[in-house]
This record gives sequence, C-alpha cells and structure tokens, in this order.
Amino acid sequence: MESMLNKLKSTVTKVTADVTSAVMGNPVTREFDVGRHIASGGNGLAWKIFNGTKKSTKQEVAVFVFDKKLIDKYQKFEKDQIIDSLKRGVQQLTRLRHPRLLTVQHPLEESR
Repeated sequence: MESMLNKLKSTVTKVTADVTSAVMGNPVTREFDVGRHIASGGNGLAWKIFNGTKKSTKQEVAVFVFDKKLIDKYQKFEKDQIIDSLKRGVQQLTRLRHPRLLTVQHPLEESR
C-alpha cells in the first residue's frame, strides 16, 4: 500500500513540475495569475487549460497553453503545419466578437 502511495505521489509531483515549467516559462504569466489545471484538449491533449485571473482587472479567465513538446514526434513539415493551423485559429478567434464565444485577451506568444 505504501509503495503504491509513493508511486502516486511521484507521478503527481512529475506532472505538476511539467505543467508548472510550461506555464511559468510562458510570457502570459506576466498579465495573468494562473491557477489549477482544469482540462486538456485537442489532438494528443496538447492544449492544457488552466483557471486564471487577469491581474489588472481581476476578471476570471481560462488560460490555454499549447505544449509544443508533444508534437516533437512529428517531422518538421508536419510540425510546421500544426503550428500554422494553431496560429490561424487564434487569429480567426481574435477577429470574432459574440457573447457566446471566447475572446482572446492576450496575443499569441511563443516560448521555449
């Protein structure tokens, strides 16, 4: 029983460290307080979604972070297509305005 708890603790610690490094290295954290991980989505669950708050207005937000490490298994051409598709999607969402749609609060930025 104790070894199972240790294994669980180790797994949770690793996942927390991975997510924290992805979020803390992202420039979005300058403008937003990023909370807990609430969901994952997209192909390979590469999008990580976190609760958050915009620091300047205290408005509740959802912070979407794309983990580029998860597409390393693809060839360069395929990776470039995926990244281009993501950028186009964000650009389109930035132009759309409707009360039932997400709004982009911060432009798309890349970090390592």
